[in-house]
Amino acid sequence: MRVYAMLQKIVLVLAMVQVSVYANEADSTLSGYYMTHIGDSGRQSIVEFFSKNGKFYAYGFANVDGSGPKKDSKNPDPKLRERYDKGAVFVYGLKSDGKGGFSGGEVYNYDDGKTYHLKITKDSSGKLTLRASIDKLGMMGQTLTWTPLTQAQIAQYESQKPDPKVVEDSYQALPQAFK
Repeated sequence: MRVYAMLQKIVLVLAMVQVSVYANEADSTLSGYYMTHIGDSGRQSIVEFFSKNGKFYAYGFANVDGSGPKKDSKNPDPKLRERYDKGAVFVYGLKSDGKGGFSGGEVYNYDDGKTYHLKITKDSSGKLTLRASIDKLGMMGQTLTWTPLTQAQIAQYESQKPDPKVVEDSYQALPQAFK
């Protein structure tokens, strides 16, 4: 009887460890679709996060109001002012801490043409809290919230996704330090 009770405890402990590992895996990924905050331009976008080489990246591909892509007219690099925001990687280089936090990346803001340091936390509902700042510590910046999309919302916007080559080309153009 003692052996049976001990086996039950071992099975229970193993089940708890498995649940814990699964929860940490869920917290350690950003991959998926999100609706952004409403930007200074008054637009709200749909973005997809993806993982490559252990880091996370995001690109935008649709606007909630149905408007089309816009040119990157405020980019400090004149050669990039004619590119469109659709499919362009604008969040890059984030690394997971395994506990729902992501840091070490940057975000490019199409509304002002500036790049900011970025930290993200993901809560249990999947919402993302972004801290975009001019300093690495996040002392001087702005906090934003992005919401995960439901399957129905994903279906609504999926047809607007760019050709994967557009996203890959944008990724390849990133500085080597963020790859």
